[in-house]
Amino acid sequence: MRKNRYLIIFILSFSLLSCEVNDYVHPDSLPEITQIGKQTFGAKINGTIWTPFQRYQANPNFKPAPVVWGKYQHSTLRLTVTNQNTLESISFMINNVQDTGKYQFMKYFPKNAVEFTPFASVYQKCINGNCSQYAICQSCENEVNIIRFDPVSKIYSGTFNVTFQNKDQPSDIIALKDGRFDIKE
Repeated sequence: MRKNRYLIIFILSFSLLSCEVNDYVHPDSLPEITQIGKQTFGAKINGTIWTPFQRYQANPNFKPAPVVWGKYQHSTLRLTVTNQNTLESISFMINNVQDTGKYQFMKYFPKNAVEFTPFASVYQKCINGNCSQYAICQSCENEVNIIRFDPVSKIYSGTFNVTFQNKDQPSDIIALKDGRFDIKE
């Protein structure tokens, strides 16, 4: 009986430890286009479905940073998403947002901004320790359609298509198509 108790405790402990980090599952579809502040984001990157993902530990004292983050401040809407499995992140800024409608993602910060990079909207990825930064292509597609703009409930939703190019190798292009986001501050 005592051996069974130790065996059960061992199995339960092993089961709990093996669940500390969630496993990445490649998405088979983009999230629905919603307007309820569902904290969703997705796009086809060069034809492949991409959604944010975050590894986390099952620890009540550990609060991971959000994988989808957004904020509206001083007429500028900021979005940041990450995928910790693929080591990719995307940051977008949309300036002069006052209502629903068509806009463009900001390409550069204003000259007086104190930022780590001159690029206001960037796509970043790391492969084998080498990280690349992609800025919005100057002559390529760049459109975002805000379909819900609600500063009172702090919900912002939209669709987008945008093309980035590697700042060090301009022929290296990343196209985001069929993009959608639904965030709540």
